[in-house]
Amino acid sequence: MTMIVPRLGHLLLAVAASGALLLSACSSSKSEVSKPAELVDFKQTLNVRTAWRVNVGDAKGAPLQPAVLDNAVYAAGSNGTLVRVAPATGEVIWRIDTDARLTAGVGSDGFVVAVGTAKGELLTYAADGKPGWRAQLSSDVLTAPLVGRGVVIVRSTDQRITAFEVDSGKRRWSFSRTPPPLTLRTTSDMAFIGDNVLVGLPGGRLVALSLTNGAVRWEAVVAEPRGATEVERLADVIGALAVGGRDACAAAFQGRLTCVDNANGNLRWARDLAAGAGVTMDEKYVYAMDAGGAVVAHARDSGASVWRNASLANRQLSNPLVLPSSVLVGDFKGYVHFLRPDSGEFAARVALGDAITAAPRAWANGAIVQTQGGALAFLSVER
Repeated sequence: MTMIVPRLGHLLLAVAASGALLLSACSSSKSEVSKPAELVDFKQTLNVRTAWRVNVGDAKGAPLQPAVLDNAVYAAGSNGTLVRVAPATGEVIWRIDTDARLTAGVGSDGFVVAVGTAKGELLTYAADGKPGWRAQLSSDVLTAPLVGRGVVIVRSTDQRITAFEVDSGKRRWSFSRTPPPLTLRTTSDMAFIGDNVLVGLPGGRLVALSLTNGAVRWEAVVAEPRGATEVERLADVIGALAVGGRDACAAAFQGRLTCVDNANGNLRWARDLAAGAGVTMDEKYVYAMDAGGAVVAHARDSGASVWRNASLANRQLSNPLVLPSSVLVGDFKGYVHFLRPDSGEFAARVALGDAITAAPRAWANGAIVQTQGGALAFLSVER
């Protein structure tokens, strides 16, 4: 059974509202969900401005996020719109109609652009917007396809991972494992590490699959399912993975924040964390957030706790992004919050007007952010 979790920030609410079976196993209810924290005043220490803003189409609840490259941003709307935008100016280079309800994307290596549909199709396009090959998958798609290293890798909601040749669309390999009886219906990103692809799985596992044939190179435990009921035992790896140097870090719902050696999967350190989104890292710290909306930082080398900011509790935060000057997250009201990476203190705040569930993406000296209402904006950080 798959439990529907349309937004990472709604994890606890979705557990309580997913039907009679889940209601009998969980004492939470809508009336018991904590209210979002009120925004606190602070002295702004970082100058952030909205350099440009364009409309790409309403996401309508789909976890659509932009693909950001040096010379292009690709973004999509749930109504089938796919656009290419010049990141330096915000000029729309082209806009096409895919004639499909899009639920996943965008993935791109700069040559091929890939999106997933509600009907379980993988659609590809060239950098100039011309249609490419398409493939039918085993179920619908929520996680953005991963494009690069000669392949397009897509994850369908039945947890099947499939790799296609980027030029021809020929199926290279497929990987699947019997999922637990209950899983979260939410995004769980993939990442390249050398000649492998890193994938987080339901049940708290992290695996490295060979790009050549999909064989398991190594497997690591992010979190062990615990509890008497299937709801209590949910420990799916969720959100973004963080990869850098020899480190690979991931977070699990009702589980832990865990970092392993990405060459062999050996545990480096782990800390208890009921994760509400994915993770990111810089040279010194690993940043994550719990299901209640507290943003936390841990030392990358040891896992020691560095700081915790709970001022955004229950504001349904996006995956975090780290920039040289700040760590930023979006919330359900359309605010983008910039936190100091060394202390977690607020440095700036920008309002975009609608819920932000897509992970912000770094470009140049700032971040590109997409809202559920269809706004795509570049937030320039000026020191």
